[in-house]
Amino acid sequence: MRVWHDNSGKGPFSSWYLNFISVKDLQTDERQIFIANRWFALEEDDGQIDRIIPLAGKEQLEDFNYQFSERSKKDFVDGHLWFSVVARPPGSRFTCVQRVACCLCLLFMTMLTNAMFYNTPGSTSTSSTTSFSFGPFSLSSSQLFIGFVSTLIVFPVNFLLVYMFRKSKPRFKRPSPVTLAFRGLSVPKTDGFGKTQAKKRTTKSRGNLSRDNAVSATPSETCSTTQVNLTPKKKKGFQLPWWCVIVAWMLLIICTLGSAALVTFYGITFQDEQAKEWITSLIFSFFTSVFITQPLKVILTALLLSLICKDTGDDDDDNEAEDMEQDSPSLDYLHATMDSTSAVVKPKTVAYSPPTPEQLEQIRTQRLKEVKMWAVIREILFYCIFIVVLLALSHKNRGPDNFWYKDTMYRTFITSSDTSVNFEKILSPKDFWSWAKTGLLNGLIAGQYYNAYPPLRLRTYINDKTSRMLGYATLRQLRVYPGQCQVPSYFHDILSECNELFTKDGEERRSFGESWEQLENFELTNRTEYTWTAADSLNSYPYWGQLGVYSGGGYVAKLIGSKDEVFDLLAKLEREEWIDRYTRAVFVEFSVYNPQVNLFSVNMLLAEFHITNGIVPSFRFEPAMLLPYTGSAMVIQVILEIIFVLFIVGFIFREAFNFYRQRRSYLTDFWNWIEMSIIAFSIAAIVGYFYKLYEVNKLTKEIKASEGYGYVKLQFVGYWNEIFSYMLGFVVFLATLKFLRLLRFNRRVSMLANTLELSGKNLLHFSIIFLIVFLAFCQLFWLTFMTVDETYSSFMQAMVASILMMMGKFNIYTMIQAKPIVTQIFVLLYLISMTFIIVNMFVSILNDTFSIVRNNVKTQSNDYEILQFMMSRFMSWTGIQGSQKGNTLDARPLKGVERFLEDENRRKEEHSTSAKSMWVDPVDPHLSVFPSRVDRLLQSLSTIYRFDQENATKGLWNKVPYQAPRRESVLKNTLNQRNGRPSDLARIDN
Repeated sequence: MRVWHDNSGKGPFSSWYLNFISVKDLQTDERQIFIANRWFALEEDDGQIDRIIPLAGKEQLEDFNYQFSERSKKDFVDGHLWFSVVARPPGSRFTCVQRVACCLCLLFMTMLTNAMFYNTPGSTSTSSTTSFSFGPFSLSSSQLFIGFVSTLIVFPVNFLLVYMFRKSKPRFKRPSPVTLAFRGLSVPKTDGFGKTQAKKRTTKSRGNLSRDNAVSATPSETCSTTQVNLTPKKKKGFQLPWWCVIVAWMLLIICTLGSAALVTFYGITFQDEQAKEWITSLIFSFFTSVFITQPLKVILTALLLSLICKDTGDDDDDNEAEDMEQDSPSLDYLHATMDSTSAVVKPKTVAYSPPTPEQLEQIRTQRLKEVKMWAVIREILFYCIFIVVLLALSHKNRGPDNFWYKDTMYRTFITSSDTSVNFEKILSPKDFWSWAKTGLLNGLIAGQYYNAYPPLRLRTYINDKTSRMLGYATLRQLRVYPGQCQVPSYFHDILSECNELFTKDGEERRSFGESWEQLENFELTNRTEYTWTAADSLNSYPYWGQLGVYSGGGYVAKLIGSKDEVFDLLAKLEREEWIDRYTRAVFVEFSVYNPQVNLFSVNMLLAEFHITNGIVPSFRFEPAMLLPYTGSAMVIQVILEIIFVLFIVGFIFREAFNFYRQRRSYLTDFWNWIEMSIIAFSIAAIVGYFYKLYEVNKLTKEIKASEGYGYVKLQFVGYWNEIFSYMLGFVVFLATLKFLRLLRFNRRVSMLANTLELSGKNLLHFSIIFLIVFLAFCQLFWLTFMTVDETYSSFMQAMVASILMMMGKFNIYTMIQAKPIVTQIFVLLYLISMTFIIVNMFVSILNDTFSIVRNNVKTQSNDYEILQFMMSRFMSWTGIQGSQKGNTLDARPLKGVERFLEDENRRKEEHSTSAKSMWVDPVDPHLSVFPSRVDRLLQSLSTIYRFDQENATKGLWNKVPYQAPRRESVLKNTLNQRNGRPSDLARIDN
C-alpha cells in the first residue's frame, strides 16, 4: 500500500505519524494490516512523506515486540481505570459514566479499608520517632503499609465490577457505520430502457423484500442474502448477558453508599492524629492505585498475552462488530448505485499527486528553521518557569528576614550598650569575663523595657523580647595537655614548660576538681564545669575556627536559672580561674526561635586563646528556616517544591535520552556537563532538604517533650541547612549561567562564545605565565608585610590582597608607615608587571581572536535570530504584518468546492499539455497513470456485472430479445467515453 500526503497544514499540523492501517472486507470479514510505525513529516525520521508499506505477515503480527507494544498502548488507554476516563476508546462498551462510577466506588472502598485499620485497638499510638512530618501530616512506614494493603484488598471487587461492565453484551445493537453512511442516499432506479429515476431510500423489513425492488433496497435489506456463504463464522469470545450491567450497577451502588456511610461513622470517632494519619494513608493508596497497581496490571497483562496468545489482537474489533447490526451493502445495491450515479455525475478528472522533490526540499529547509526556533523559544519559556520556581524556593529559604534577624543577634550580643567591653575587642581573659557578666548575661535574659516596666511572661526569652530560648545556653571549654613541647636547653633555667595549639591528639579529656586540681584515684567530681563530656552526649560536632579545628566535646558550664544565679556562676568560674593557660577555646552556644518571622537562629560565639596569651574572637549567627510548612503560604510552598522535583525528573530523562542517542560525543559538550551538574546539585539539594526535615522532626519532638526547657542543640541541623543552601546556590548559579546556552542562536552571543573557544589554547599558555608572576609577587608581599599588616598575615590573605591591589583597592598607608621605601618599589613593580604587561597580553589575545571570529561571522546569515523570529511571528499573529505562507503547496484561499474543482481541472489540463510540467512519481513513473486506468477498468467491470445480474435475477434477456445487442453498444459507448480506445473491449471480454 502506498501512503502519502501533500504536507498541507501550518507548522506541526503538517506532520503525521502512522502506526498501522487496518483494512476490513465487509463481505468476507477479512482484515489486512499494514504496519508502518513511521513519521510522515519533513522534520522527523528520514524526512519522507511518501512511503510504500508492505502487507504485514503472520510472523510480523505475532512478533513479541509488536504484540507487547500494541497491547500496552491499547491497555493503557482502555485498561487503566483512572487514565481511561479521559482516554477511553470510542468503540468500547465500557462507557465513561461507568468508568467514573467505578473510580468513585474504588475511592470510597479504599477510604473504608484504611479507616478499618485505624479503628483497631492500639491504632491511636501511631506517632513515633521514625515518622516524617510534612506540614500538618506525618508519614511513617506503618502508614505506607496500610495504604498499600488497602489497595490490594479493594482490587478484586473493583476488578469484578470492571469485568462485568466490559463483558456484558448490549441489550440493543446499534446500527453499523456502513448503514449510517448509506442511510439517506438517493438510489437511482433504472428501468428497462436505460432511463433513471431518483428514488429516496426507505427502510423496509426483510420480510417484505421482493424480486422487483431488489435493486432499490437498502444495504441492510440485501446484505444477508449476499453474505450467507461469503462470511466465515468466527469463534466468539466469552460474553455476559446484557442484564449483568444491571447487576454491576446494583453492586456498585451498594458498595459506594455502604462505604460512604461506614466512613462517616468511623470518621466521627477519629481523633485529630488518627484523622491525619488516615488521610495520609488514603492519599498513598490513591497514588499507589494510579501509578503502581493499575500500570502493573496493564504491563503484566500485556506481557502474558504477548508471550502466550499469538493472535492479531482483533478481540476488541470483534466485540465492537457484535454490538452492531451485521448489515453491509449488497453487491446489487453497490453496483446499481455506481452505475446509476455514473450516468448522472461526471467523473472527477482531478489527479492529486505528492509534492515534487524541489518543493519538498524548499519546504523542509523552512520547516527545519521553524522547528529549531520554536525549540529554542520553548526551551527558554520552560527554563524561565524553572528559574522562577528555583528563585522562589531559594528566596524562601534565604529571605530578607534572615539578614535582619542576624543583625538583631549581632546588636544583642556583640555591640550591646549594656557591656563595657565589646566582644570583638576582647584581648585577655579579664576582658572575656567582663563581657560575659554584662553583655552576654544581659543578652541571654530579657531585661526591663525602655520605660522600666518588668518583662512579664518573658522568662525564657532573650533580650530582644521576641525570640524564645530553646533550652539553655552553655559555655564549652577545650583544653590541651601540659608540657606538649620541649623547652630549648638554653632556657631550662628560665622556662619550665611550653604548650602548643589545639590538636585532636593533644586534647585534655581528664576530669578535675575545682580550679583544675588533680583528683586522686577513683575520685569523682560533681561539677560539670570540670568534667569532660563527649561530643555524642552534647550532640555537638567539630568546628573550624581561625586558629584550628575544635572537637565537639569539652568541659561544659550550663547557664541555667535567673539572672542573678547565672551571674553568680560566671563570677565563681572567674574566681576559680576556669580559663587558664591551658585553655584553647571557649564556645558560647545557644539556639533561639522567633515565631513572628518563623526563623530559628543557631548561635555560637568563640574565643580562641593563642599560645601567646592573645584572644581571637569570632561569632556565627545562622538564621535557618526549619519549619517551612507553616502559615498561609504552605500550599504554594508545596506546589513549588513538587514542580521543582518534576522539572528535575524531566531533566534526568531528557539527558539520559540524549546520552543514549549521542553516546561518547555527549561528554564532549561543555553545556552537557553544566546540565549534569544542575541535576547532580539538585538531587543533592533534595536529599539534604528531606534529611534536614527528618532531623528537625526529631528535635521538635524533643522540644515538645521537655516543654522547651531541656538541652537542645541545633548545630547539626544548622549544618544541613547550610549544605542545602550551598547546593541550592550552585543550582541557581548554573541555571542562570545556562541562559548563555539558550541564546546560542543569537549571532553576537555566538560570536563571544566562539572567541573564548578559539582562544582557549592561547589563554591556557597565558594563564601559566600569569600564575608564575602572580604567585611570585604574593610570596614577596607575604614575607615582607606579614608582621606589619593583617591583610598579609597568611599566604591566602596575601593572594586576596594582591588581587584587590590590581583593582586599585588597597591601603598603602599602613604599608608605607611600616616600610616606606620597600613598599614603593614593590608596589610599583607589581602594578607595572600585572596591570600594564600581563593584563594587556590577555586583552591582546582576545582582540586577535575576536577579529578572526568577527570576519567569519560577517559572511554568515542571520536566519537564526530568535528576537527577529519572535517579532515576525508576533506581528503576523496580530495582523500588523501579512501572514507568511504555511507548508501547503497551494497557497490560494479556499473558494468553495465548485471553484476548487474548476481550478484543479484547469491545472490538470495545463499539466497535460506540457511534458515539462507533468509530475513523475519518484518511486515508479508508471504509477502516475495507473490510478486512472484502474478507475476505468473498475467502472467497466461494474457495468458488465450489472447486466449479468439483471440477466440472472430478472430474466430480461429472454423476455426482451433486443437487449443483447444493446448491452454490447452500451459497453462500446462507455469504453469510448472513458479511454477513447475500442480495443479495450476485447481485453475486458477476455
